Amino acid sequence: MYHTYSLNTNYGLKLILEKGSNKRIGHAGLVPQIINEKEEIEIGYWISQEYWGRGFATEIARGLMEYGKNKLNIEKMIALIQKDNNASQKVAKKIGMQLEREIILNGKDVFVYYC
Repeated sequence: MYHTYSLNTNYGLKLILEKGSNKRIGHAGLVPQIINEKEEIEIGYWISQEYWGRGFATEIARGLMEYGKNKLNIEKMIALIQKDNNASQKVAKKIGMQLEREIILNGKDVFVYYC
């Protein structure tokens, strides 16, 4: 991850702070990934379980997508979502991402969504 920061400060995971309390609730960012020998930019996030179901993931994913498209001129971004992670699949669909394909990544079945 430190190498990613040195390449481009717009990439890599950043802290997610809850508005008001300023509590650290997770991390998110645009993360370069190599998928089938092709570089892709992933919309990635992790949110502490106690904050699930409160709309944070959708807000963060939508914000990252808009930032990537409008500020960084990234034409295509992906989300790598484990096959059994229904909540993240819903988030991807809510922000307008579409299922592109299924791959095996680090021994796990993963869906690749794109926008």
